[in-house]
Amino acid sequence: MNEDVIREVEARDALRCKATLEGDLATLDGIIADTLRYTHSSAVVDDKAGYLESLRSGVYRYQGFTHLKRGFQVHGDTVLVHGDLQIDVVVKGTPKKVMSRYLAVWLRQGGAWRFAAWQSTPIPA
Repeated sequence: MNEDVIREVEARDALRCKATLEGDLATLDGIIADTLRYTHSSAVVDDKAGYLESLRSGVYRYQGFTHLKRGFQVHGDTVLVHGDLQIDVVVKGTPKKVMSRYLAVWLRQGGAWRFAAWQSTPIPA
């Protein structure tokens, strides 16, 4: 049972990553929970509207995500995803490689898994 849930969340996260890289805001809008709390590795915090606007306006232009490791904890209609990730992003015109240790929260809402929270901490070199 948990394996099926993990596969569903992995597929939704892959779709989220693809949509983020392609700037597909319509797809992201459908994946992201209305109550999103997105904490960047810089400690900047966005809600859903702010996060989508920062992508639309080009504040953040993500170039790639490389998952180095990740794990899942299933708690009913909530899944915690934790791991290490290399993020290639252009922030306000400046290219950056961020090694991140993160926690993502996915909630099952209306029969679909929705991306509800992200907390990213930079990993020192």
